Amino acid sequence: MIKISVVFFAGARDIVGQNRLEMQIPALTSIAELRAILISKFPQLESLAIRAAFAVNEILVLTDTLLVENDEVAFLPAVSGG
Repeated sequence: MIKISVVFFAGARDIVGQNRLEMQIPALTSIAELRAILISKFPQLESLAIRAAFAVNEILVLTDTLLVENDEVAFLPAVSGG
């Protein structure tokens, strides 16, 4: 198991009820797997998570990126506007 931090913004923060969540996850969990874990903990995140971008240590990443100890993951909900 490894420790990571997940930072939430906008609507995701409202759903989770806090802007930062410390988590223990299996080593070499991918972003896609983390997304599934978050949806299982917070089912209301699903509609945001499907379109969300993710950054690890302030770098945008793909969903197959593997997480390691002390990574900081930013959950970035899609933004629309006109």
